[in-house]
Amino acid sequence: MGKEHDKDGDLVLKKRWLTPLLLNKKVPPVPDPSERKPYPLHKTNLVCRAGFWWLIPLLNKGYRRPLQPDDLYTLEDNESHFLKVEDMHDRFQYYFSRRLEKAYRNWENDGKKHTPFKYPDNLLFWTLLETFKYEYVKANTWKFLGDIATALTPLLSRELIKFVQMQPVLNSPVGKGIGYSFGIAALVLIRSFLQLHFFHDTGLTGAKVRALLTKLLLDKSFRLSDKSRNLYPQGKITSILGADLSRIDLAVTYFSFIWQFPVGLAIPIALLIVNIGVSALAGVAVLILTLLTVIASVKPLLKFRRKASVHTDARVKSLKEILYNMKIIKFYSWEIPYFNQVSEQRRKEMVQVLKLLFSRNVVTAISINSTTVSSAVAFLTMFGDRGMQSAADVFSSLQFFNVLSLQLVLLPMAFSTATDGYLGLKRLTEFLGAEEIYEDDEDDLSYNRSSSEKDMLPEDVALRVEKGNFSWPSFEPDQEDSVGLKDINLDVKKGEFLVITGLIGTGKSSLLAALSGQMKRKSGSVSHQGSLLLCGEPWIQNTTIRENIIFGQPFDEAKYWEVIKCCALSQDLDMLDHGDMTEIGERGITLSGGQKARINLARAVYNDRDILLLDDVLSAVDARVGKHIMDNCIMGLLHDKTRILATHQLSLISTADRICFLNGDGTIDVGTFEELSARNQNFTHLMVFNTNETPETEDKKKIEHEKVIQPNRNFTEKEGKTMVQESRSDSLSKWKVIPIFFKAGAERFPLLLLSVIIFTVVISGFLVVFCNVWLSYWVSYQFENLTNGQYIGIYILLTFMGVIMVILEFFFISYVVNKASQNLSLQGLKTLLHTPMSYLDVTPMGQILNRFTKDTDTVDNELADQLRLVVFGFSSIVAVLILCVVYLPWFAIAIPILVLFYCVMSNYYGASGKEMKRIENIERSFVYNNFNECLTGMNTIRAYGMVDTFLTKNTSLLNRMNEAYYLTVAGQRFLAANLHFIATIMTLLVALLAVTQSFSISASSTGLLLSYTLQITGLLMMLTKSLTMVQLQMTAIERLVECAIGLPQEAAYIKPGESEDDDNDGDNWLKRGEIEFDNVSIRYRPELPLVLKNISLRIASGQRIGICGRTGAGKSSIMTALYRINELASGHITIDDVDISTLGLHNLRKRLSIIPQDPILFKGTIRKNLDPFGQKTDEELKVAMINSGVPNDPKFDLDSQVTDGGGNFSNGERQLIALARATVRESKILILDEATSSVDYETDAKIQKTIATQFNDCTILCIAHRLKTILDYDNIVVVEKGEVAEYDTPSNLFNKHGIFRSMCDQSNISEGDFPTKR
Repeated sequence: MGKEHDKDGDLVLKKRWLTPLLLNKKVPPVPDPSERKPYPLHKTNLVCRAGFWWLIPLLNKGYRRPLQPDDLYTLEDNESHFLKVEDMHDRFQYYFSRRLEKAYRNWENDGKKHTPFKYPDNLLFWTLLETFKYEYVKANTWKFLGDIATALTPLLSRELIKFVQMQPVLNSPVGKGIGYSFGIAALVLIRSFLQLHFFHDTGLTGAKVRALLTKLLLDKSFRLSDKSRNLYPQGKITSILGADLSRIDLAVTYFSFIWQFPVGLAIPIALLIVNIGVSALAGVAVLILTLLTVIASVKPLLKFRRKASVHTDARVKSLKEILYNMKIIKFYSWEIPYFNQVSEQRRKEMVQVLKLLFSRNVVTAISINSTTVSSAVAFLTMFGDRGMQSAADVFSSLQFFNVLSLQLVLLPMAFSTATDGYLGLKRLTEFLGAEEIYEDDEDDLSYNRSSSEKDMLPEDVALRVEKGNFSWPSFEPDQEDSVGLKDINLDVKKGEFLVITGLIGTGKSSLLAALSGQMKRKSGSVSHQGSLLLCGEPWIQNTTIRENIIFGQPFDEAKYWEVIKCCALSQDLDMLDHGDMTEIGERGITLSGGQKARINLARAVYNDRDILLLDDVLSAVDARVGKHIMDNCIMGLLHDKTRILATHQLSLISTADRICFLNGDGTIDVGTFEELSARNQNFTHLMVFNTNETPETEDKKKIEHEKVIQPNRNFTEKEGKTMVQESRSDSLSKWKVIPIFFKAGAERFPLLLLSVIIFTVVISGFLVVFCNVWLSYWVSYQFENLTNGQYIGIYILLTFMGVIMVILEFFFISYVVNKASQNLSLQGLKTLLHTPMSYLDVTPMGQILNRFTKDTDTVDNELADQLRLVVFGFSSIVAVLILCVVYLPWFAIAIPILVLFYCVMSNYYGASGKEMKRIENIERSFVYNNFNECLTGMNTIRAYGMVDTFLTKNTSLLNRMNEAYYLTVAGQRFLAANLHFIATIMTLLVALLAVTQSFSISASSTGLLLSYTLQITGLLMMLTKSLTMVQLQMTAIERLVECAIGLPQEAAYIKPGESEDDDNDGDNWLKRGEIEFDNVSIRYRPELPLVLKNISLRIASGQRIGICGRTGAGKSSIMTALYRINELASGHITIDDVDISTLGLHNLRKRLSIIPQDPILFKGTIRKNLDPFGQKTDEELKVAMINSGVPNDPKFDLDSQVTDGGGNFSNGERQLIALARATVRESKILILDEATSSVDYETDAKIQKTIATQFNDCTILCIAHRLKTILDYDNIVVVEKGEVAEYDTPSNLFNKHGIFRSMCDQSNISEGDFPTKR
């Protein structure tokens, strides 16, 4: 996290209100990690703990300068308090296992074995309650004692009112009244501190529960079976993490209000009956009716929440799809359809949320006004029964009703949050009960053999499959598992090099998955000797290149640089400013496909396993690099390992000891090249496409270059950092954010809506107070000319008008918040969709996702509840202060002092409180980043046996997050503790002014003022808690606003005069497909070097241009320039004589078609992947699939399901589907970026023939590592270090004996391989 520095590099002293008064203006330094102090909550004395004053040293530091993560306290192991996640997890697992075992026994005893065992719905709830029982019991003890103190306060108040009433008659000594005054003030203070500790302890418990459940969520994710992973895709798990856990956290605090409600109700009711007799029961009946209304509201609230959750899940899923596939969305110009899709999901979600908020508003308004209504009913009943009673009886009873109201005010929120928490726990319980992989599936192949089977393997056999039948699970209802591999018998010798080959879709990757234990074995056995590793699809972490390669293994420098050399990474590291300490963007987004493949291979080689299963690791690299890897890595460094390589590179077959050929029907044929050639016609047919390459020695100069390693370049991880950490958004202060937020909510009528809200707030505040002012008039018969009936009529009118105005006040506030959240989140999404890839490359995905999940959920579901309580509490306090000044003018002297104290304390705490919340959000983003990284790389992490390492990292990040979260919870209570002194002083002042008769004030007026000043304590407690929450939630608003208006943007997406309709050909400027590059230079980010330098090319209409060059030479950068993924540093690109920089991005990109290097598939059907927004007919899609070489197989039906990332299709199959997707667009310019690198040569030849016939009037740019693919192209561009090294026809380049000729020689391409001229 960045530090704020002055010109000299020292930490800056922040200018705040009290800065001029500081005697010591020295800015404290940020401590080293070794100097950090432990969390002091349980180590400080009782006095400091009571008022949370143990925070003062940290708050002093935060007042002088912005807090940094290392300023916060560390969490220590503590058996008593369980502050660290691992400690509470151990305790949770003990209770969870015990309860699960009991549930399982009950299931067996009940004779339900014919039905699958399910986790009981309340299993997680009771386990959590048992895990945190000590913390929860202590917290609820504070609440219980606080409720007693609250209920006893009106008794002292009654005596004080009697004293004021009788003093003029009896001339009693004033000391007794002063004693009553101080007694009331003491009870108010004690009650306040008890309730503060209740909120702190439950808040702390909520934070612990949330961290624990986050750990459980990730732990379980690693154990999910294939079926469960389909039921719970990444988007759904992320939704549980972001939304459900947040609601459970909040519910922990408010749940106590539900089960303690009877206690808080019983004491005041009993004292009320003593005070005014059975007429009190009429008012109590109204309260009970209110309670029943609240309880009845739970069902519709549940209904609205369930409906909203469905749309929330869909929205989060779509957002993750957008974030993880942003480049393909930009390539295909799908920003508008995706925005419309999420907009519709968001609209439906917010309709349900608004219904939820409106329902809560009505219930909350009724609850808040329950005091007024119930007391009115009670007093009217009392008047009809016994006539008007004394001021002491009436106003002490009013205080009792206020006590009851305090219990009811928070009850709607308690039921609402408990409902949300219950649904979250239920969803999480279902997730934890999802089907898991078998316990012994987790380590390679151990699940397929017993120790006796291992002992039976011959010494020279590394791996054996006997009568193996394997299948992939089917995710369609009532459909059996798909037939995968059958009758597999295979022995692989130690040290053998076995090549697996076959046509696309025949099961090469499936065979490796079966050997590694990732594919379900239906029968037979698989066994192996020695450690085994599957090196499959590249998965790259958001960390340095070095960390990606060593991947948790001890760093051996000599071994490491040898691996770098043999995997042909030396030259790539030389091109990077910080070598192997360069940080890689998330999912390797800053690397080329070849670089990702080689880093993935280097990781496997460095891991040093006995048996290596290599899945098409050479498809993304050019021939020279591929040969280098074969010679130096697979046949060199790994020569003594057992190597099984699945590949389409037929030229490698001659180097293999044996070949395993997939026949296409699930069976295999294993033998030497000669044996298979003699007996297998399909193999012979496939080999027709072989180049008959014989291994040759690499060019001496090139080999020497690869040997240049650079261990002497000692870069640090900090120097190579790429990812940008979250900013403070200082430019977006709350005073700038609030108007933006309000305008987003008020839409077209901001002034009108603001006026209406102010009007309802003022009138409701007035009515709430004046209702009881009128009661005091009635008690003292202030107006002699009014009858009792008139007093009663006006009293009833004021009561019900107050209820209506509060409902309207809450309605308008909730409406504005709801609309603002909806509009800002959608504006943020629109901004994000048009953010350049250079920003996304360096911004952690978790940081962005956090804004659209946690922050959005906060504004959707928490802000409105807290904001309406802030507005109501503030208006009520202002009304009470005005009332006090009217009756006791001297009280006005104290108001500026109290307000100043409030402002100073808020400013003092706010300086650090906001930073603590910001640090918590940043640390939470790290948790989200790691969580998402684990979900995407789960297969790799499990294959390398690194599950425990990543789970430990998750635990460490959670502890780091909780360092800030615990302090945020404590800090809120620190502010409240100090502000409650204000309420105590106000109560004391009013009482003293009344008993000393400083003003001529009646007993009824004294009772009125006391009832409100005592109520102020509760109001202030509610106000400070809600205001603190709103201030902290401002961070979420700031982040949403920043996302909506503060992100960098690409050039204009649609320019004036252009159409956003893809079907509108009126603005189709692309008719011929002529392309010209004029001195084009480009860089990925302003601070990075040029990746293309002065490229000049002219491509005629209908020409087919092949682009080749070494991996990382800049071939794909030509495509990003053409698509304006990155804007040019210099030069121009024109298409059909139109400078593409003058076009809107949509108008440019929708006219082009591309198959990018990484074939990206979306979760859903094949139809959705080909045509996500239903713009083509089924017939058109089927023709595109046939033309693209997609096999005629039920697996490729348009309605066949595609799992996350296309995991149920091989890489080659994904490339064919991606090719079909590109051909559906029918563009004049088609770009193939290694489009057939993972398909077999026969399929490649068919595809090239299809392209030549179906796209004969298109301009085609084809990046290829397989040179034979582009030998019949019109021209070939050879790219070297970002420059055009050669450009001519293939035959001319071959005869020039330059770079292209060298590449052809290494691929064993001769002059006879070149086709005759067309």
